[in-house]
Amino acid sequence: MSNKQFWTFCCLLLIVAANSCKSKKVVATKPVETKLPQQGPTPTEVVLNTIDANTNNFSFYQSRAKVNYKDDKQKVELDVNLIMEKDQYIWMSVTAVLGIEVARIMITQDSVKILDRLHRKYIATDFDYIQRMSNVPLKLNNLQNLIVGNTVFNNSVQKSVVDTILGALSVSTLINTQKQTTFYNTNYKVNRTLIAEQNQSRQLNITYPTYATFNQNMYPSALNINIRAEKNIECTFELSNFVFTKKRETQFTVPSGYEVVKP
Repeated sequence: MSNKQFWTFCCLLLIVAANSCKSKKVVATKPVETKLPQQGPTPTEVVLNTIDANTNNFSFYQSRAKVNYKDDKQKVELDVNLIMEKDQYIWMSVTAVLGIEVARIMITQDSVKILDRLHRKYIATDFDYIQRMSNVPLKLNNLQNLIVGNTVFNNSVQKSVVDTILGALSVSTLINTQKQTTFYNTNYKVNRTLIAEQNQSRQLNITYPTYATFNQNMYPSALNINIRAEKNIECTFELSNFVFTKKRETQFTVPSGYEVVKP
């Protein structure tokens, strides 16, 4: 990507003199005003601005997902009904065989609530729970970005490095002790995001194999999440039945008799 040429401006020197009658008055000259060259955006700023311009914006999002979940001890196939309002919440209803709801989840700005319907337990915690599982300082907006195919943690000019790897655009951004490396396709949509410790011992790997177009946005129709940490997790989502207009309120109530668990 070539640098933009900078326009330069010449200084204009104004000298004012005045005569009065037979004597000459000396009029003080105005200070010379020097205009600095007007600089355009740097190549890094151009790339990051283009990525931001192609971000998926939404106020309401709903989809259904076929999910295959696998960790060190189990492998499960699930159906998930997913509803989000931007910067407010993520709501999920998880069903297993025969459409039986096995869990309901509500994630807000400051809390994570899980109804384990199989074991009649209510898990109430904060984002430390998700951060421990993923080893990444995730918040609500980061999770929403992940779901809709945006860059998980915002890139910044100060902390990001733009590069090309095997012809693909990549942006690396430092996040505390970790590094986020995001690969983008020709539409500046995310192909893959890798968030890892410097020694690569623990990492979160997210890939988006396919996208579907709705209005002017392209949303992931497939999503793969791999976590390598104290607990290894593999999770694939096949997304469909997208809705972007709110039709009803989400429900999350704790039935009586549920055991309260603090993870």
